Amino acid sequence: MLESVNEVPDIHDERPSIQIPVNWVGFKGIVIPAGRLRVDGVDMILTPTIDVFIDLPEDLRGIHASRSYESLREVVDGYAGRVMRLEEIAERIAIKLLRLHPYSSRSMVKIKARAFHRVEAPLSRVKSYESFTIYGKALGFRRGEGIDVKRFIGVEGYGVTACPCVEEVAEKLYGVKYVTHMQRSVGRLFLEVPENFEVDALTLLEILQTSMSAPSISNLKREDEAKLVLDAVSSPRFAEDCVREMIKHVLERWPNLPDSAEMMASIRSMESLHHQDFIAHIRISAGEARRRLRLGVE
Repeated sequence: MLESVNEVPDIHDERPSIQIPVNWVGFKGIVIPAGRLRVDGVDMILTPTIDVFIDLPEDLRGIHASRSYESLREVVDGYAGRVMRLEEIAERIAIKLLRLHPYSSRSMVKIKARAFHRVEAPLSRVKSYESFTIYGKALGFRRGEGIDVKRFIGVEGYGVTACPCVEEVAEKLYGVKYVTHMQRSVGRLFLEVPENFEVDALTLLEILQTSMSAPSISNLKREDEAKLVLDAVSSPRFAEDCVREMIKHVLERWPNLPDSAEMMASIRSMESLHHQDFIAHIRISAGEARRRLRLGVE
């Protein structure tokens, strides 16, 4: 009889019967207490949800899964009680994964957490705390003896979109102005964060919401509701318009963003007249977007 688990052969290191590499393998939905996040001057205790993945070569049967959990626990423990940035944590976990899994060439870490920011109604100035989602993401790549990492910050938030098509038809056919259908829309905006570059999550959220027809706010008086409706119908936008606006505003806010930096903008419109939702999505590099917008081009 064997006296120690160390004497038991590790079948993870066996050669698999079907030798096909696995693109991504790991844990999804790990919930772990972390440090603090400071948003709009308010400190919040985070309990983020974390996904960690690595690739597996064709000659190994399985990964050493406990190492993946250990990699994120060790990194997160270092932030106990401290203010953190999710993209920074994701980057460190991605590096740790590749160090603990020497047989892997790539790693991927996704983190999301709920946060809040203070909002004032446009006329009454009553205050509310609006929730939104912050994302951190990192992709690790083994380069010889070193490790390269691409890191991203993202936000998800809500707003209102007003349909420009119905507004035009109502005016041309019926002579009625500013009549259209509106929908609550959820947007996502992700931006690659280059080394020595800092992106504030609230700035991303502001870009996301101002790219829609109007923001959505929880605490409103009647005069505020009327003001937001008028603002929305005065700035009607398709979902396609909104994602293009996001990309444009990102480049205007960060003109020094490297051409290679990736951006992703999406909108899900929860339709008011239709049973189905409507989605628009853009993924583009900063350089390609600049060329198309002719920003900085003589």
